[in-house]
Amino acid sequence: LQFSTGNPLYETYYKQVDPTYTGRVGASEAALFLKKSGLSDIILGKIWDLADPECKGYLDKQGFYLALRLVACAQNGHDVNLSSLNLTVPPPKFHDTSSPLLITPPPTETHWAVRVEEKAKFDGIFESLLPVNGLLSGDKVKPVLMNSKLPLDILGRVWDLSDIDKDGHLDKDEFAVAMHLVYRALEKEPVPSLLPPSLIPPSKRKKTPVFPGAVPVLPASPPPKDSLRSTPSHGSVNSLNSTGSLSPKHSIKQTQPSVNWVVPMSEKVRYDEIFLKTDTDLDGFVSGQEVKDIFMHSGLSQNLLAHIWALADTRQMGKLSKDQFALAMYLIQQKVSKGIDPPQVLSPDMIPPTERNTPIQDSSSSVGSGEFTGVKELDDISQEIAQLQREKYSLEQDIREKEESIRQKTNEVQELQNDLDRETSNLQELEAQKQDAQDRLDEMDQQKAKLKDMLNDVRQKCQEETQVISSLKMQIQSQESDLKSQEDDLNRAKAELNRLQQEETQLEQSIQAGKVQLETIIKSLKSTQEEINQARSKLSQLQESHQEVNKSIEEYNETLNGIHGGSLTNLADISEGLGQTERSNYGAMDDPFKNKALMFTNNTQELHTDPFQSEDPFKSDPFKGADPFKGSDPFQHDPFAEQPPAPAGNSPFDD
Repeated sequence: LQFSTGNPLYETYYKQVDPTYTGRVGASEAALFLKKSGLSDIILGKIWDLADPECKGYLDKQGFYLALRLVACAQNGHDVNLSSLNLTVPPPKFHDTSSPLLITPPPTETHWAVRVEEKAKFDGIFESLLPVNGLLSGDKVKPVLMNSKLPLDILGRVWDLSDIDKDGHLDKDEFAVAMHLVYRALEKEPVPSLLPPSLIPPSKRKKTPVFPGAVPVLPASPPPKDSLRSTPSHGSVNSLNSTGSLSPKHSIKQTQPSVNWVVPMSEKVRYDEIFLKTDTDLDGFVSGQEVKDIFMHSGLSQNLLAHIWALADTRQMGKLSKDQFALAMYLIQQKVSKGIDPPQVLSPDMIPPTERNTPIQDSSSSVGSGEFTGVKELDDISQEIAQLQREKYSLEQDIREKEESIRQKTNEVQELQNDLDRETSNLQELEAQKQDAQDRLDEMDQQKAKLKDMLNDVRQKCQEETQVISSLKMQIQSQESDLKSQEDDLNRAKAELNRLQQEETQLEQSIQAGKVQLETIIKSLKSTQEEINQARSKLSQLQESHQEVNKSIEEYNETLNGIHGGSLTNLADISEGLGQTERSNYGAMDDPFKNKALMFTNNTQELHTDPFQSEDPFKSDPFKGADPFKGSDPFQHDPFAEQPPAPAGNSPFDD
């Protein structure tokens, strides 16, 4: 946010640092003025960084206003950042300024926050650090503060707050304040930006309620002569030397005459409708967050919108009333539609009517010297004041130069201190790295010893494995020898197997040949049996013929016998009968199978004779040369073995 140049208090402060209105406030002038706020150098450094983000080395008007607003935030316990600018805070307070509005009320007597038992403990620590003339330098206090392990920026703030008299040393009470702040910070309590009155030691508290050089507000009309005469000039000199300027220009602005408002009524009605929609909490004001979207919708830059906000927020409340919102919308509309830039200061016709009857401090209004020309004593005082102002300006120049030199030296010291801190930090890091390296070295030594033991174990195991391998090699050689012998046996067995297989093949061939011969023999036997059967058949026929012949012989014998005893009359009959018989017998011989009954009569008697008695049909042995069945029984399964041989006296043709 930017802040309006129409703020009379800010205008007053700005005029003190830039009396010629150059638009630039140098670093030395700004530092000299801002140090009067009572804030520490660290906080002021943060304020400067935020007010001068582009690092230009100086502040323009808006940057100075931003710094003033940040000072007010820090003095009221808020964090120093841009987000704190949206907070509603009282105006900043500066010691020993010429602002006629700054008359600090006397502080109320408060009890010291450092308890008695804490103070006794802190005093013991203070004495143990061997103070010189009751004071401890920063070098002696620093180790104690560093032992707390707090961040350096916190410790720097603690030092700035506890060094109340800003002499670079701590007395016993200041040391107690520092230790108290450290213990509170260790308990997660924030370190304040400004030392609260309850922590200021009783010995350091101001006895006078008014800061040196502060003057009351000048009345609207000249005071009586007696009052002016009673003011000693020496006091005026002291006041001027401490405050820096005094001018009769600061007066109460009279009520402005009635002036028409620049915001037309028709537009005011429309802006009021927008205001009612935006005021969600119905408190009669809108905050920056509530109107941000409306303002940004205009397309104007944020800086310009912030300037318009500052112009409309005439009371610096951080909020806009209905009329102030209408004024802001009017200025935005003028810029968007007509290209008219908002003014640097509100003109009388721009001030909302509801605020025109409020007395406002006007730093630009002045009361000319002509108002006092009727009082000689006042003229003399004015001349004396002018002379003193010139002397004061010269002294201020010297002070600024010396303070600039001091600031440079302080910066150099701070840089050296920072370098020392960095080197100390680097040294600590190196020591930590050294310790870490030593620990790692010890760990590596332990690992080395373990590895040696493991190596010895591995070597021993290697020897054992070597012996086992040698034994296994011997076993392998022995097994290879046995394997070779077994292979030889196998080869011999294979050869024997081949021989046996060949012999088996030969035997199979012999068996096959024997089977062929056997079939031949069986066929021969069958043929012989058939011949035998035929021979038997013929034999039977012969036997029958023989019987017939025998019968005929007997008949002849009987006939012969009869011839001898009888007559020969029957001889012709017998011969004829015998001839018939013979003819019949020969006829039967022609067909031996004609009469079957005659063929098989009395065959039992005839079978007693062996027709092959005189001849051996198996006299020649076909297997005499080589017995193919020597090792086996080729007739083990003889199909004729189970049949009993035919009896010699029975004919195979018997019924």
